[in-house]
Parts: sequence; structure tokens; C-alpha cells
Amino acid sequence: MHVYRRCGKCGKKILQNSKCECTKASARDYKKKVRENKENIKYSKFYDSPHWKRMSKYIRRKYNGLCLYCLVKYNIATIADVVHHIIELKEDFSKRLEEDNLITLCHSCHNNLHKNYTKNDKKELHEIKNKYEEEYL
Repeated sequence: MHVYRRCGKCGKKILQNSKCECTKASARDYKKKVRENKENIKYSKFYDSPHWKRMSKYIRRKYNGLCLYCLVKYNIATIADVVHHIIELKEDFSKRLEEDNLITLCHSCHNNLHKNYTKNDKKELHEIKNKYEEEYL
């Protein structure tokens, strides 16, 4: 029996743990505009590194592939699509692989956070992560 979910972007019904075509196209556009930009090459190389792939996989497993923001804030279990750096790479590259600086989020929460990302948001993400760890780990 297959398990399905709705695409967070277009609402199309897709298989769990798979990506929708709109997400793939969006990722290609994003990669062209942002990741391959000369100013961002350092960060692009990092996201393609085995160190990041290993760490992001570990973080996803640690938090059971759930969006911690949705779970703690709204008590809703949502699949996490993103491992987010609470303190962004451009702000402090040395924290790029620190477990305390990483949180799992769904695309919706990740996009909403990045619209107006502030110090209060960073503090709130640390609090959400700590609350999850106290209750579930």
C-alpha cells in the first residue's frame, strides 16, 4: 500500500518521500539564480559536500523527518523537507555543521521564516528545538 501526501507548493497528490515536478523545477531555477551565483559559490560547494549530506541526513533521522516548527508550535506532524541553519552560513560559516544550529522544517515554515528572518526568529527556533528535545528525545 502506498502512502501519499500533498505537495506543499501546488497541492498535487504525490507519493510520500518523493518530489513533485513543480518542486523539481523550482529547485532548478533556485540553483541557477542563487547557488550558482559567483558570490554564493562557497556555499554551493558546501551544500554539495559529503560532510553536509551526512549531517543533514543525521539531523533528519534524529528528528524523525518531522518539521519541528509545525510539531511544537501547532501540534501538527508535517514532513520536513529542509534542514535549516538557524544562524545562516553568510552570518557565521563556522557553525555550518554544528548540530545545535540545525533544525528540520517543512518548505512552508522555511519560506515563511526567510521572508522576515530576525534575531527573535532565531531565538524562537532554538526554543522550539529545545522543547522538542525535552519532550521527545
